[in-house]
Amino acid sequence: MPTWTLDNAVFLQQEFPYTFYRPSDEIINRLELGKATVKLIFRFDNNNLEEPAAERMWVILDAVNEDGSYIGTLDNEPFYIKDLVAGDQITFRKEHIIQYDTLDDLNITDVNAEQIEKFRTKSLVSNHILNHSYPVGRLYREEPSDEGDNGWTLLSDLETQEYMDDHNNLQYVSIGKVLNIDDSFLHLLNAPVDSEFIRDEVSGQFFKAEEE
Repeated sequence: MPTWTLDNAVFLQQEFPYTFYRPSDEIINRLELGKATVKLIFRFDNNNLEEPAAERMWVILDAVNEDGSYIGTLDNEPFYIKDLVAGDQITFRKEHIIQYDTLDDLNITDVNAEQIEKFRTKSLVSNHILNHSYPVGRLYREEPSDEGDNGWTLLSDLETQEYMDDHNNLQYVSIGKVLNIDDSFLHLLNAPVDSEFIRDEVSGQFFKAEEE
C-alpha cells in the first residue's frame, strides 16, 4: 500500500472558496495529452509538526482511461515521500487536479482564477476573527496604502482598547482568508472609503455606523 493519498481539490475548493484555486472542468477537458502537466497534492502522514504533511507535484498528462480517470508520469522528485520517484506512473481523477501548465492557448476564461484574484487584496484583521472564530462585528474602510491593500479593517467589535493597542492582535491578510471564515459581509466590500458597518447582535444584519 502506498504511504500517500491524493487530496480532493473539489472538497478543498468548497472548504476554502475564496482562496483555493482549482481549474474548471472545462479547462481540464481541453488539456492536451502528452503535452500538458497538472499539479496534484500528495498527502502523507507526518508526526513532525514542523514539516509539511503534503507535497504538491507536477504530473505529465499521458492518457485517459475508459472510466474517466487519468494516467500520468510524475515530473518531480519527492522530498518527503519515499515510495515515489520521478517517472512513476500516477493514476488520478479530474477532482485531484489543482493547477495546470500548458503552452496551448486554451482560449477559455478562467473564472475560478478570477474569483481568487478578486479577493487577494489585504485587510487588517483582528485575531478574534482569525484565531478564535468570532464573526465579523464591525468593519470600516480607510484610504488604501497601496494597490495590494483594500483599506478594510475587520473586527469582532469585542476588542478592548488595550487589545487594539497590541499590534500582535492584528494581522494583515487577504480578504479571501477572512471570507472563508465568515462571508456575511461580502455584499459590503465595494462600499467607498470612510464607510463603517456594525453587525446587529439580534438580527445578525449590518447597518451603517452613523445609524447606530
